[in-house]
Amino acid sequence: MQLAPSRSPNFWRSLLIIFVTGAVYAGVARLLFPNLGNSYQIVSLAFIFSMPLALGGIVCYLGYKLDTPRPFWHRSAPALAILLAIIGSWAAHLEALLCLVVALPLVFPATVLGGWGMHLGLQKRCKDRLLVSFFVFLPYVVAPLENLWQTPHETRVMRNAVTIKASPETIWNQIYQVPAIQKSELPSQWIYFLGFPRPIAATIDKQGVGGRRHATFERNVSFFEVVTHWEPVKKLSFTIKADPDFIPHTAFDEHIIVGGRFYDVLDGTYEIEPCNDGTCILHLSSTHRLSTRFNWYAGWWSEWVMDQIQGSILEVIRHRCEASAGN
Repeated sequence: MQLAPSRSPNFWRSLLIIFVTGAVYAGVARLLFPNLGNSYQIVSLAFIFSMPLALGGIVCYLGYKLDTPRPFWHRSAPALAILLAIIGSWAAHLEALLCLVVALPLVFPATVLGGWGMHLGLQKRCKDRLLVSFFVFLPYVVAPLENLWQTPHETRVMRNAVTIKASPETIWNQIYQVPAIQKSELPSQWIYFLGFPRPIAATIDKQGVGGRRHATFERNVSFFEVVTHWEPVKKLSFTIKADPDFIPHTAFDEHIIVGGRFYDVLDGTYEIEPCNDGTCILHLSSTHRLSTRFNWYAGWWSEWVMDQIQGSILEVIRHRCEASAGN
């Protein structure tokens, strides 16, 4: 990234004005979008792509007008502006850290592209007012157009497995219900450092099909599960119900809340596979739903998150089973 070399006081004054203007533009868009109706969503092409693109164009335009048309304004200034906007939204508690990490690989290149787009437009001597108006209002025009197409729904299955030196009976007793998990039992995972609630326990009201499991996570997060397959020491399956109105909004960012408009976990299955050497392979799979305009990208992140969650739960079970079996 090309940083600004030593400049005159006018340059630094212009830089401050431009970054403040960019922060105001991005902040107003973030606050307006959820309040303009169903057509305006934060998790959308309009906001994730068009808003950063517009921000990059505005920063370049103001740089050229308040200072001089130097490369810094279309190469580096847009990138710095979106980084400041991201830091500001986190500091102001507008977005969770996990959401910002997910968004960064999308909004960063979009902002840089906006700076280059404005640069090319000004080079071709497009009418200034028309050009800057196009950039400013772009997200607000794209949003209703985007909603003319139905949001795609996609389901994906995430599978994890772990080898355990214990009998199927020992493993079964650790999966149909899970006693309270201490924080020290969980392996270090990035999702927990980014603020994702840690699993605590899973209880069940009765054994057999129809039994109701209650899985709890940190910050009063609860998932209600109904057993659909009960085969002792072999297989346990259950549906998963996450009521977004029940889950505290302080536990998840509103855009990644489980059971919400964009993401949900539908079911889970444990399977115990005995091996000839006295060990067992414990399989854990789950089905989750994605409903975004960019499932190809959101799906990668959701699989990464589920892989870390399921992997950490399997590690807790493995340690408990092997400790119980004396291994």
